[in-house]
Amino acid sequence: MTTASGDQPPLDGLNTDGLDLGGTETIIGVTVPSALGDIVADRFWQLGVRAVSEVDVGDGLVEVSSSVGNEQASVDRAIATFDADWSVRVTSAPVAGADDWKQFARPVEYAPGAFIVPSWNPTPTEPHVERVTVIEPGSAFGLGDHPTTTGSMQLVADVLSGAARDDESAVESVLDVGCGTGALAILAAQMGVPTIRAIDVAIAAVDATLHNADLNDVAGRIDVDTTPIAALERTYDLVVANILAPVLVSLADDLVRLTAPGGSLIISGILEERHDHVLAALAPLAPSQSVVRDGWITIRLTHP
Repeated sequence: MTTASGDQPPLDGLNTDGLDLGGTETIIGVTVPSALGDIVADRFWQLGVRAVSEVDVGDGLVEVSSSVGNEQASVDRAIATFDADWSVRVTSAPVAGADDWKQFARPVEYAPGAFIVPSWNPTPTEPHVERVTVIEPGSAFGLGDHPTTTGSMQLVADVLSGAARDDESAVESVLDVGCGTGALAILAAQMGVPTIRAIDVAIAAVDATLHNADLNDVAGRIDVDTTPIAALERTYDLVVANILAPVLVSLADDLVRLTAPGGSLIISGILEERHDHVLAALAPLAPSQSVVRDGWITIRLTHP
């Protein structure tokens, strides 16, 4: 999950150019008041990290840290998600047991009979399995098991299933803003949407989306690149943006502009108890459906 407003530079005064990222993993540590520890951890989880640690450093402060991969683009992408007044420290360490986490990854059922499956796991064979989306995370992207992703997958499936039953208007086009691994765009392709566009500021996301499309036998069905959202012109029946609240607000005009009249926008990456300002920025689109998971809310808005 990344923004789509253009390349994001590192924070002012934070030099990451000298890091030896080959054969190492980059560790980002964020020091904040202890009351903000959970918020920082959630920002890391949104980036698709494998683990997050929190250490009490005294004076009411904690350092929350995680590895974001071994590419400079991943470092820059992570740093851009943190508030400007947070203290951020970047270090590198030798990669050790980098794939150990894979043994704990499991398929996730985001809706009845619908699964996100890590590429190295066996495909579920239970009788009730109806749809499987296989994901290989690539560099610094998640498996699709974060509540914001599973909530988005559920609402996308709801909209497209409703269209197939004629309960909803037909969905002929989908735009995935901040596509990451491409899970949402791939789901749209699996469900038969003929025109699918996916964008992300990170070239690694483009590569991951193309690779995962191939894994799911929908190669060539998704047009994916790093085009800034402001450069897009046509409208889409369904727009999906699983990105953080500040970015949703900053992109609100474009998200509204690109959602076709009568179409839907699905947003995620926002907290259940703090999202009214995001909805206000997206007016005149109005909320019509929502899913809450672990304190995160995914909302479908409709265009009048």
